[in-house]
Amino acid sequence: MQKKRSDQLRSAAALLFLSLLLFPRQAAAITPEKNLQRLALRQAAVKTQAWKSDYWLKLLYYKKKLLGRERSLSENPEFFLAKWGSISPRLELEAALDGLFFDGDPGVSPECRFPERYRWLREKFSIPSSSFPPPECKDFEAWKAGLDTESVSLVFAAGTLDTPSAFYGNTFLRLRKRGAADGLADQAAGYSAAADAERGFFFALKSAAGAYPARFSVLPYEEKLGQYSDIKNRDLWEFPLELDQDGIDRLLRHAWELRGAPFSYYFFTRNCAWQLMPLLDIVKPELKLSRRFSSWVLPQDTVKAALAGSAAPAWRPSLWRTVDWKRGQLTEEEKASVLRLSRGYQPAELNRLEAGDPIRKTAVLETASDYLNWNFYSGRIGKPEFESRGAPLLAALAPLNGRSVFAGGPPRPPSVLEGHKSLRLGAGLVSLRNGPAYELQARFALQDLLDAPEGYLPDAALESGSFRLRYEKHYNRLYMKEARLAHIMSLSPWDEWTRRQSWELSAGLEQAGETGRQSGRSAIWDMSAGSGLAVEWRGPVRQLWYAMVQADSGFGPALNANWRAGAGLKAGLLAERGPVRALFEARYISYAIGDTRPLWAGSLAASLRLDANSSARLEYSWRGEEKEAGLYFYQFLSAP
Repeated sequence: MQKKRSDQLRSAAALLFLSLLLFPRQAAAITPEKNLQRLALRQAAVKTQAWKSDYWLKLLYYKKKLLGRERSLSENPEFFLAKWGSISPRLELEAALDGLFFDGDPGVSPECRFPERYRWLREKFSIPSSSFPPPECKDFEAWKAGLDTESVSLVFAAGTLDTPSAFYGNTFLRLRKRGAADGLADQAAGYSAAADAERGFFFALKSAAGAYPARFSVLPYEEKLGQYSDIKNRDLWEFPLELDQDGIDRLLRHAWELRGAPFSYYFFTRNCAWQLMPLLDIVKPELKLSRRFSSWVLPQDTVKAALAGSAAPAWRPSLWRTVDWKRGQLTEEEKASVLRLSRGYQPAELNRLEAGDPIRKTAVLETASDYLNWNFYSGRIGKPEFESRGAPLLAALAPLNGRSVFAGGPPRPPSVLEGHKSLRLGAGLVSLRNGPAYELQARFALQDLLDAPEGYLPDAALESGSFRLRYEKHYNRLYMKEARLAHIMSLSPWDEWTRRQSWELSAGLEQAGETGRQSGRSAIWDMSAGSGLAVEWRGPVRQLWYAMVQADSGFGPALNANWRAGAGLKAGLLAERGPVRALFEARYISYAIGDTRPLWAGSLAASLRLDANSSARLEYSWRGEEKEAGLYFYQFLSAP
């Protein structure tokens, strides 16, 4: 027993000596008694291996790399206390324990910089406040008191095809200030890519390669909305998180720690939705979102996983949805008056309206004002035109003091929670001229024209990473029927008020059956783009007819000269009634250079929605002399 005690004393002495060597500055600032306390805390950390705690790993955003070593996803050295803290959870935890003995300005102490880490450390090691009094963190407490958060909601801004950065929507948190019913003092917390004003094709390309950092920020709610130039034209869904005060306090403490900390941003993986998952795990540990999505995640996935079974969300309709709803309550003459007012013919039109019914006049003025706003936020008119055309309308509406003559609001669409999941797997039986074939399919995201549109963009296709692997019995051959990088299609029924064209982009590997080669021996890389018009007919069966001019190019050894480029026409009909959707398409492409053999192709397909996350599809297609028919079953799953 005496020998064992002697060994323990020698061990403690050795640790004390090592500490004096490794931490001379801190050791000079604290007494030997305090240094022994520090060593005791370190020994407790070693005994429990506290650095392996899930909560500690979440707070520092550690992830296992290929060789099993942890590395933090944060790229900011100021996010760590230890020099090598970004690659060592243990060193960072030991540095945090040393921070309890900080003897400088409390405002810049480690505990004031990282309040949630130290709350957890004090709880984990049962550290008494009497021995280690918490520092007075004036800046943090003033910031927290200014927010005075009463509740927290997860906001989902619906996706739009107007800009690549918003294809799949955006998510952030809304911090509602206590007693502020108008919401003007609310704050927004979330991540966004630091891409300046770049939002087009190059944004998607660069963000896919991780060229932008993502930064966490807490800023006024209206300012956050202003970061999205098209936010007025997107539905906003607000889902209450139902946090108690302890959860809200944890959120605010960790938000303080994250201020300005950069993380790598990747369009499909470490996007704004992915960055929010660790934060939601901290305030609601039972969610375990970070474990559920290890490969990629879309904003829709985060919302569904975090809010399954939650209370009904609040909904703010897009500006265009509001304009369209008001337009539906106007006569044809009143609609024409709205167009004249919003397009700059105010004096004559306002004089004409004076002689009419005051209520109908107000309805016209209100719709015209909203429509003018939509034109401005859509980038169709500049600020000078907006201000010059809007001033007479606002003056005419001023006597109403903001009262609307329209009762109610636009019909509420299905929320993202009601839509199918993002990943689609499929299996099919195909009938070919030479006999049967069997097919397996996978698509990372998100929807095509025959998928149920509830909770997603209507009349649109937004597909990324779709694959069709086929086994053909006649040739005993397994080959890739299709591997599409991306397919985006927007069918917008022509409307004199919006004047939106329909368009399509596609890129990927496909089998060019029109070349006459054997199945699986005609693979080419194809890229195409098209633009045109669509018209809608609403009857017992809703119909959307469309036609496009299409440019097409292909590259591969299956083609003469190994490439081709040309243009042609594509036309189709999308029909729907209840759970059934049908699509007919045909296209003809004439190639002017390279392989000049023309392409004549088409398809006829019908899809039946079986439930929220499964469907069956029957399809017939032809391409040149190659024809096939197939029966497919699809199951939608959450991203892995």
